[in-house]
Amino acid sequence: MTLIQLLTALKGNENLNITLQDKEQNNLITFGAPGYLQIENDLGARVVDVVWITSLNHITIVINGQE
Repeated sequence: MTLIQLLTALKGNENLNITLQDKEQNNLITFGAPGYLQIENDLGARVVDVVWITSLNHITIVINGQE
């Protein structure tokens, strides 16, 4: 699944904060789910490796370095 596919599915969760990490678990960006359209196309095309639910209103998504 690509990042943009996952973010599109999550967009309706207005209180959800999302942190994106690279495969080395470096934080890239944190944003609210409704703001998913601000993600650049190159990031949106990357494959999701892991989704961690850290709380009811926060998840962390680890993306692969490849499209």
